[in-house]
Amino acid sequence: MAFVPIQLAEYVRLHMRGNPGTSAADLTARLKSALDDYKAGRRCHCGEPIWVIGSAETGLMCFTCITGEAEPSEEYEIAEACDKSGGKQ
Repeated sequence: MAFVPIQLAEYVRLHMRGNPGTSAADLTARLKSALDDYKAGRRCHCGEPIWVIGSAETGLMCFTCITGEAEPSEEYEIAEACDKSGGKQ
């Protein structure tokens, strides 16, 4: 299974439905910061590309280090980060 691409604004809307106490502006800023880190080539301490959505909540880590699961099992990821090359080519 692979990540399901989602646009940043759509993810924020979806997240807000399930977490109405969250600040949309704060969430958007954290996601943009994690996406910028991804695009700059930042990696998890294990060497894998970071999971932008998870990193916005827990720090710059990959899916496996955040969840303990090997595969994303159709979890969302910001569309710009779905190539998982780690940003820089």
